Amino acid sequence: MLYLSNRRCGERPARSFSGRLTVLWAVSALLLATGCASRQQVFVIQEDVQRVRADVDTLKRMQQAAGETLRTIESEVRDLKAKSEYGSSALEEKVEGLAARLDELVTRMDRALAPLEEFIRRQSATDTTQSAALGMDYYDAAVRDLSLGNYDLAEVGFLQFLENYPKSDLADDARYGLGESYYARKRYEEAIEEYQRVVALGSGGGKAPAAMLKSGLCYLALQRTADARQVWEELKQKFPYSEEAKVAEQRLGELTGRN
Repeated sequence: MLYLSNRRCGERPARSFSGRLTVLWAVSALLLATGCASRQQVFVIQEDVQRVRADVDTLKRMQQAAGETLRTIESEVRDLKAKSEYGSSALEEKVEGLAARLDELVTRMDRALAPLEEFIRRQSATDTTQSAALGMDYYDAAVRDLSLGNYDLAEVGFLQFLENYPKSDLADDARYGLGESYYARKRYEEAIEEYQRVVALGSGGGKAPAAMLKSGLCYLALQRTADARQVWEELKQKFPYSEEAKVAEQRLGELTGRN
């Protein structure tokens, strides 16, 4: 019975999981490259990959536990043999046979674990690269959807990117893109929140000037002229040489002309 259990823990699971992971990554990359998948489909594929990786980790833990159990049994049998408390030569031979079989099982278990451990080691080593590549795919796809007017898909893509890569160098760009998707759909309050986060993330430049300019436009759309004036004045102070500051100055002049 132990022998059969060992066969179930052999090399086949490692090859099976490895194959499933390879197929899932390949399908994900193909769909993204051809533009045939929605963001939701891509996210489902990523979740499948994560579940397969979790299955691999679970299998490894089960095999390690089985190996430890076999080693414990082997140790107990050897202790019994060393005490020579068998009572008959027939019993002694039986225990010796059991000890030999346990030795064989432990050896087989170690041999079965080896390829799985190697697979997981390689998978861990490539996780960072694969994750970064998939993150760029999410970001690029969201930017493309935004440019094509697919604002709902762009929103999903930017949110997924920010959830998985909150500390990415592109986080402020993704926040800005998310704000743009809201602005295009006249969801001005939500757009303002995202633009403010962009400013908080990139106070030294980047998308911050553009976010401040667009915040003012949102305030104007909401008929909050005083808030628009305040954010544009702040934009001129923080980024006086930016193109956005020039536009803000022009807008402020228009507001003054109305009064």
